[in-house]
Amino acid sequence: MRFAVPLILAVLVCGGWAFEKHSRSGTERPLSAVASELAGRPVHVRCESFWHSIVNVGGNLGDVPFPNGRAAAYTHVTRGMCKELARFRSRPEAPELACLAQFDWRRFTGSGDPAATACSEQANDMAEALVTLTHESMHMRGWTDEAIAQCYAVQEVAYTVEQLGGSRQEAAAVASYMLSLQPFMPTDYQSSECAPGRSLDLHPETKVFPAEPVPAPPPSGFYGPQL
Repeated sequence: MRFAVPLILAVLVCGGWAFEKHSRSGTERPLSAVASELAGRPVHVRCESFWHSIVNVGGNLGDVPFPNGRAAAYTHVTRGMCKELARFRSRPEAPELACLAQFDWRRFTGSGDPAATACSEQANDMAEALVTLTHESMHMRGWTDEAIAQCYAVQEVAYTVEQLGGSRQEAAAVASYMLSLQPFMPTDYQSSECAPGRSLDLHPETKVFPAEPVPAPPPSGFYGPQL
């Protein structure tokens, strides 16, 4: 009888591991498909496991290795971000993001407008997950520089939103909201060139920024130097 408890625990742990791995795989497949479109090549999104999240004390929401100075064809994304992305995909509408379209985020200062601040707090986790997936995809497209990857991610997040089931209105609102947060990002994620008509504008031929009227991946053949 004394061997029964350890055996039962082992079965439960193995069963829980298998179920959690299957669940992660179901999330990773659609995210990998979108990331591949954004990266311009086949890539894979690896969602953090429950067991790893217990001991993970790092602050990065996602990570792309650059072995030998070249972008890997996979990214690690935290369990929290993957859960937000899975939640976004599971609903035809995301109530957390609904308020974003009600504000002109070009005027957002982080304070002074209680309604906009409340909306930011409500929408931030899901919007951050959407831009994290897009940001890591830009790394996998060949850019190691955080400011470049972030600027391109802000412009491409509208495509991510649509591909994961969001509306075009949601897509444009998320892009505008994420652009408004750039002044509050760490300095290595900021660039003065991330503006309409500047060197990091993916579509300088149009006046629309950050999201185009019809979101699409970066131009064909446009890759970073670390690919």
